Amino acid sequence: MKKLLGMMLVIALCVTCAEGLAATGWTVPNNQGSGSGSGYGSYSYTTTAKLVEDLATRTGPSTAYTGAGSYKMKGQTVTVLTRAYDNGGVMWVEIEFTYGGGYRRAWTGAKRLNLSSSQLKNLPEEDFSTYIGYGTMNTRTSPRFGPGSIFATYGDRDLYRGDRVVVIAEIDGYYKVECYYQNEIFRSYVPAGNVNLD
Repeated sequence: MKKLLGMMLVIALCVTCAEGLAATGWTVPNNQGSGSGSGYGSYSYTTTAKLVEDLATRTGPSTAYTGAGSYKMKGQTVTVLTRAYDNGGVMWVEIEFTYGGGYRRAWTGAKRLNLSSSQLKNLPEEDFSTYIGYGTMNTRTSPRFGPGSIFATYGDRDLYRGDRVVVIAEIDGYYKVECYYQNEIFRSYVPAGNVNLD
């Protein structure tokens, strides 16, 4: 009986993951076969803060998103762009920083930064209810950490012609997109011309 209950729990968790548990306004496409200036875009408020510990990042604001790297950057200053809460009520912040000669934009737990309560209050909160629509990649693309050619690419996570994505926003000629990568949600930026919207 215990074995049966355990199997039912695993199945339920897999179904929840496949339905895009981190995003409430859209369903994340599941692609089983794939895998200039800093450009703050439309952010109305940004701030800077120091890291109080080394940096562990995700591509979106929860552990349902793929990892975006770990960086030994304790004590360094990063730019903070926006905030969001995961399903457990944990606050995440989207940050921008340079590493290895390229800009990177990723999410980390707010606890890793010395942000004041007023800074946190002024940060815009990500809106999970709005998005542009769905689309299909029209060419193989190396997705980037941010909206522009100055941002580093995810060298191991190309999107392929025919892959389905949800397009969340357009910033400086790039689409912010999401799809699944190895059973986790992968958020990245691709040139808008590389996606055919439905």
